[in-house]
This record gives sequence, C-alpha cells and structure tokens, in this order.
Amino acid sequence: MLIVPVRDGPGRRLAMAIRDQAGRALLTAGTVLTMGQCEAIARRGYRHVAVRDGLADDAAPHDAISERTRTDAQRIARQALEGARTGRAVRTQDVVRAVDAIVGDLRGAGGAVVELSALRSATDYTYVHCVHVCVYALLIGHGLGLPEPHLRALGMGALLHDVGKVFCADLVAREGPLGPEDWARMRRHPRDGFDILRRHPDLHLYAAHVAFQHHERMDGSGYPRGLQGERILPLARMVAVADVYDAITADRPHAPARPPHAAVEELRAGAGTLFDPDCVAALTRRVALYPTGTPVCLADGSVGVVVEQGDLPEEPLVRLLGRAGRRVDDPEPATVAAAGPLAVAGVLRCWPEWLAAEVAV
Repeated sequence: MLIVPVRDGPGRRLAMAIRDQAGRALLTAGTVLTMGQCEAIARRGYRHVAVRDGLADDAAPHDAISERTRTDAQRIARQALEGARTGRAVRTQDVVRAVDAIVGDLRGAGGAVVELSALRSATDYTYVHCVHVCVYALLIGHGLGLPEPHLRALGMGALLHDVGKVFCADLVAREGPLGPEDWARMRRHPRDGFDILRRHPDLHLYAAHVAFQHHERMDGSGYPRGLQGERILPLARMVAVADVYDAITADRPHAPARPPHAAVEELRAGAGTLFDPDCVAALTRRVALYPTGTPVCLADGSVGVVVEQGDLPEEPLVRLLGRAGRRVDDPEPATVAAAGPLAVAGVLRCWPEWLAAEVAV
C-alpha cells in the first residue's frame, strides 16, 4: 500500500475505501480510479488516497476506534458546532455517549500502540479533528491515571474544544496565510467556545475551560490570556498536546499533513516550554510513529513496510523487501530496534525504482 496525492490516483487501485461524512463508502477498496473519480473526491477535500502497490497490499492501518464510533462521534461534533452557530443547545447526553464509546474502544486496545485513519477530507477537517483530539486526549488522560469522572470531562472538553470556531469558519476553510485582522478573529475562538459551553449547566465546567485554555502554552506564549504553567488547567494541557499532534498530522486547507514521527519530534522539542512534558510523554508512548502500511528505510540501507505495531512506537514490525539494491525473496517480518542498524531511518514517499520496477502494480 502507498498513500499518494489524489492527482496521481488515475489508473491505480484503491487499497482503502473513501467514505463520506456518514461513513458510507463513496469508493470501495479495489476500485481502479478514473480521472473523473479523482476529481470528484478532490472536490470533497481529499488530498491523498491509499493505493495498492504490489509490494505490501496486505498492510493497512488498524483504526483505534470502530467505524461506528467514529461516524457517530463526527456526527455529534458536527451537530454541536452547527447548533452553536444558530444558538441551539448542545445535546450533552449525545456528547457523553460519544465519549463513552471512544473510551470503550480504547479500553479494548489495552496498552497497545494505537493508530487513527490517516485519510480524511480537508473539507471536514474541524469535525474529524474534534474526534481525533478527543481520542488522543483520552489516551493522555488514561496514561496519566486520570480518574473516571475527570476522564469523561476531559473527553467532553476535547470533543467540543473548537466549538468557538463556528464564528470564524470562513477562516478555517481558507487556503493560504491569514492576515493580522484574520488572526485576531481566529484567536477569539477559545473565549467564544468558553462562552458557549459555560451556558450549559449539565455540561461539566471543566469542558468549558478546556475550550478556553487549549491554546495556552506553558511558557505563557499562548492565547487568549497568556496563562503559564500550573495556571493552565491540567485537562487543558492534555488537550493542547492532542490538538497540536492532530493538527500536524492532518491535511488542512492551508497546510499539508506531516508524518506522525515529525509531529512527535515537534512535541518533544516543545516539552517543558510550550507543552506539559508529562502529557507529551503520555501521548508519544501510545501513538504509532510509523503507521501500518508505511514504507520505511532502515539505518543499514534496507527498505521495507510496517506490517504491525510493536510494544514500543519506535519498534514496529517491518517486512524487509529489499537490501543493497536487490529485492528480498520470501520476506519475513521482523521487529526493528529503536537504535542501531535495524532502526527506522526515514519514511519513503515512494519505493526505490530498483524495487518498484520488479513489480507489476
């Protein structure tokens, strides 16, 4: 499997289905893409597709939450945000149900390294982002031993953290840089979110403060109030880390996605200054640095594909496909090390010509 730009899709066979907002398959796995289909999904905001490559067609990411949980949570996030725009009350019971379903799916994963779907529409970025931030925040909260009531409050705040963006949705969807006045509007969304959520007496007040504080930074450089260190609610510190991680790894209207290992490097670089180091450590212990299906090169020059997650994010199970300019016959998967000759040295955007030339895709 390879993830390629939509423009490179015509003539390639889909490895993963393309789905709409309700989870229905627009194009099923196995479809040979036409130019018209690629143009249609590009209009829906998809920038990348997963295609079969003849080398690792059986390797595909395993989503940490079920399709039903994901679809329901995205629908509830959409209803909450769109309702806020028109003054309708947030249906707290629906938000609780979505959070509980996510917690249940994550509990089933135990302490395993988890993955979330890498393919999503930039058009629906805000709603998918809310769900992913909820998942990542709950991973952090669980890793830090948060008690059950606070875990639910964390999940509610995370799912609704961007509700204030209903008043600047045009800026979220805009491609290209924002001007000073645009940034001033954008920076009001945490306060707007707080004002929306605090009016709901059946919603935990922590959830409102998560929306208010999720852009604050440990050194005081965040917004809207420039809070520092312990003045930032612990739940908000968790959501801040989850928010940045998902933003980096997502295709957004104004910025392409970067790989998970790059997001982890950025979070670790900011741990202790921008981000709570305990929150960074809790997340980076659980997320897949190299999602299943990722083509990688190793320190010894070998190339392969991640076929399964290991006990540590840095040590996935890799099927070695080529070495020293030659394809490996009957490749077997092996767990790579965090350091040394079999450590992952980089992620490949495409297979080397000498390897791909031997395969009829």
